[in-house]
Amino acid sequence: MTTATMTRSFALPSTRTVINLALGGFAGLGFWELFSAVPTAWFAEYPLEPPELVKSLFYHQLGLTISTPTAKLLHFTTGFLFYPLGYWGLTRWVKSFGMSADGWIWGVITYFIALAFFAPLAGQHFLLNDVPRLSFMSLIGHAIYGYLAAYVFEALEARAR
Repeated sequence: MTTATMTRSFALPSTRTVINLALGGFAGLGFWELFSAVPTAWFAEYPLEPPELVKSLFYHQLGLTISTPTAKLLHFTTGFLFYPLGYWGLTRWVKSFGMSADGWIWGVITYFIALAFFAPLAGQHFLLNDVPRLSFMSLIGHAIYGYLAAYVFEALEARAR
């Protein structure tokens, strides 16, 4: 049985699938970067700055000071590769609700990973509840990121079949 035919069981994604996941991740991440910097700053009065969260996480948990370029690389790698791999695993191993719902759901899950799990570990408030408009914009941005990443990935996968 090939990787392509092994659904809902443990299998690693094919090289083509990983590339398509990364392309979907880049699409979602491109949106996220623009959204986090411009509309978020207008509405919340602050941009979302994930590299600062990454830097704070490393400092609070490991006592390490990492550079802004390193923090950006870690955030970008998460956005274009690790979160898309999470989407793939979740939608291939758990009941699917359809691409649209799966993408939105995965986007909201990434919001909770970032702000409910990592933010407190980085010394920030749970879900950034001290800055509710910033948290709200992060939720919207993550949800749209998840949808776009899933949409591009699934469209590329369908075209390859």
